[in-house]
Amino acid sequence: MVSYAELTDRASVESAMAEFDQIGRDAFLQKYGYGEAKEYFVVTESGRYDSKAVFGAAYELQHGVAVAHQEISGGRNGAAGRLAELGFDIEGIDDQTGRRRFDSFEEALQHYRIPFENLPMIREFLAGRRFTEYYIPSSGSYIAAVPEDGMTKAFIHSGYIWHRVAKGEGAEIELPINRIRSGGYWRNAKPGRPKELCQTHFVELPSSGVCPYC
Repeated sequence: MVSYAELTDRASVESAMAEFDQIGRDAFLQKYGYGEAKEYFVVTESGRYDSKAVFGAAYELQHGVAVAHQEISGGRNGAAGRLAELGFDIEGIDDQTGRRRFDSFEEALQHYRIPFENLPMIREFLAGRRFTEYYIPSSGSYIAAVPEDGMTKAFIHSGYIWHRVAKGEGAEIELPINRIRSGGYWRNAKPGRPKELCQTHFVELPSSGVCPYC
């Protein structure tokens, strides 16, 4: 039986996610023998990674021993929990401790940096849905939007949105300015030009240099 605590090397986790990016999700899951995650994902600016599969791949990279999916669980007390202990942000495991709650997306936006160019697409997404609460987890890695049922959420990151479309299924919306599968560089951003931020609303300023919210 695998001990979750035996995964200690963050570099192995990062290498597993790099391979995920290189060969693609389907090939990665097939290679290591895992199914798609339903609830717990490692989240970065580059996207979302199935936590159980990433744990298994990272464990094999560190110890040279393959881990079958039946040998581990992917939840709070399993693979996802261990990855969180190693300092990775995990969707689905951000308990309520340290959450900052807001009544609107605009309020939450004052505490989370999103490229100005991405805001119209995010607002269009939100306009077609009814969310009653927003929060930023203690990790500060995204804005979560919670509907009336309190169950199904959308996760708004600086470069993409992930939302549930059915039970156990989700969809990812790539925003215009992002780092998704791009080796850590903003797509569509001009190299060498530092981003200027509004110090009041913490959004990137448009080319005019004038914050639309001030």
